Amino acid sequence: MSMQPGSPEGGAESSLGELQGLMLLKRSAGALALDGASAVRLPSVRAPSLEGLSVAVPARVPVTEEDILERFDALCRERAPRRERAPGEEVAAGDEVLLDVVGYANGRLIPFSVRTDWWADVTPEPLLPGFFEAMVGAVVGLSLGVELVLPETYAVASLGGATARFIVDIRAAREVTPLEAGPEELPRLLDSGDTLDDVLRNLAEELVEEREVAARRELQERVLDALVERTDVVVPQGLIDEEIRHRWAVVECPVLVEKDFNSDELAEAWEGWRTDAATRLDAEWRLKAALALQAIAARDGVRPAYADAKALHDAVTASAGAHSDELAKLFDSSPAVLQRFENLVMHAAALDHVLSKVELTFE
Repeated sequence: MSMQPGSPEGGAESSLGELQGLMLLKRSAGALALDGASAVRLPSVRAPSLEGLSVAVPARVPVTEEDILERFDALCRERAPRRERAPGEEVAAGDEVLLDVVGYANGRLIPFSVRTDWWADVTPEPLLPGFFEAMVGAVVGLSLGVELVLPETYAVASLGGATARFIVDIRAAREVTPLEAGPEELPRLLDSGDTLDDVLRNLAEELVEEREVAARRELQERVLDALVERTDVVVPQGLIDEEIRHRWAVVECPVLVEKDFNSDELAEAWEGWRTDAATRLDAEWRLKAALALQAIAARDGVRPAYADAKALHDAVTASAGAHSDELAKLFDSSPAVLQRFENLVMHAAALDHVLSKVELTFE
C-alpha cells in the first residue's frame, strides 16, 4: 500500500473503504487492519490477558429542561420554511449556506481544514470566532477570504492562537423563515406528536436514547483503552504514516485534486496530517486496538454470529442511504471491500467477546 500524495484511492473501494468511520464504534479499528494482512504487513501481537480486566461504567448525563428546549429550537428550525437565494443575492444572518472551505496558517494549509459540500448555519461558532459572521453580506456564487485568530482550544494544538485565513466558496444559500404557529398547530408542523407536551416528551426520550448510545460507546472506548494498555507491541512509525495516509487519501486528497492542487501542495497537505501529534497518537491507538482484538479473536476462537453480521450490514446500508442489494453488488464486484466488511464484523465480535469478560464498576 505505497500510495503517494496526489493519488487517492478510487472507485468503489473508497466509497466503503471507511466502513469503520460510520461511528459504529466511537474510535474505530485501524483502517490498515481492516484491509487485511494481504494489504500491509502488520506486526505480530501476543493476545493480552483478560484476567482481572476492570472498567468503570461512564455515568449517564441527565437530560435537563434546557437540553430539551435547545432540541426543540433545533427541530423548529429544521422544519422552518426555506427559500433558495439566487446567485448574486447576499447572505443574511440566520441563513443556511453551502460551502467549500480551505484554511491556511503560517503560510501552509491547515490540516483537516478542507471542507466541501458543507451545509452550515450562519450563526456564531466559538471554535471559529468571526468565521460565520463574515458570511453576512457575502454574495452567493462568489468566494471570499476570512481572516481570524484561531482559539487556543483549536483542534490542531500547534495552531492555537495563530492567525488563519480561510478561502470560502459560497455555493448556495437558503433563507430560513422562523415557524409562526400557535401551540395547537405547531405539533402538526413539527410532526412529532399530537400536542406540544407530546413533542417535548418525544424529544426528551430521543435525548435519553442518544445519551445511552453515547455512554455505550464511551464504555467501549474505555475497554479498548484498557486493552491497549495490556498490549505489548511497538507500532512502527512507518506503519502509523500509512494508517494516516490511508485516511487522508479518502477524506481530503480527492477534494484537493478536484480543486486542482498541484503535487507540491498535495504533499504539503499530507505532511500536515502526518506530523500532527494528536493524529499520530490516534492512529497508533487504533492500530494497537485492532491488533489486540485480532489476537484475542484468534486465541479465543471468536466467531461472529450471523445476527451480528446482519445487524452491522443493516447499519452500514442505513448510514449510507443505500439498499441492501446495492451493498451486495458492491461486495460481489469488489473483494477488497467485502474483506474490509468481514474484518469489521470480526472486530465487532471480538469487542463483544472482550466486553463479556470485563468486570464493570460504577462511578
